Amino acid sequence: MKYPRVLVALLLSGGMASAAFAAPPVMLNDALITQISKADRASFHEAVAQALNSSADGQSTEWTSTTQRKRAAPITVQLTPKQTTKTGNDRVCRFLVGNFARTTTTETWQFWFCKQPDGTWKASAN
Repeated sequence: MKYPRVLVALLLSGGMASAAFAAPPVMLNDALITQISKADRASFHEAVAQALNSSADGQSTEWTSTTQRKRAAPITVQLTPKQTTKTGNDRVCRFLVGNFARTTTTETWQFWFCKQPDGTWKASAN
């Protein structure tokens, strides 16, 4: 059974695309990505879009949160496209790795994103 991806909705809201499928949302309760404040989400979305649109495979884009929730340390993210491919219908897809960190807590998220005809990116369910 597939569940809505809270993570992908967070990554892709704000003009990049809509949700795909993944783990149950309960698994994301304490995930660093869910702790990015609303005030920082737009700049995070821009960093994801920049990594997908402009970074060469293996080249990282770094993003750091500016708004600290409850005096927490900032969240830093390294966004690195690892592989770029073209599908049979000439659509560009990229495998994006996000390394999230806050003090001693680290997480790695990996997703395939495919560029849509309108220029936005959508996480692939494959």
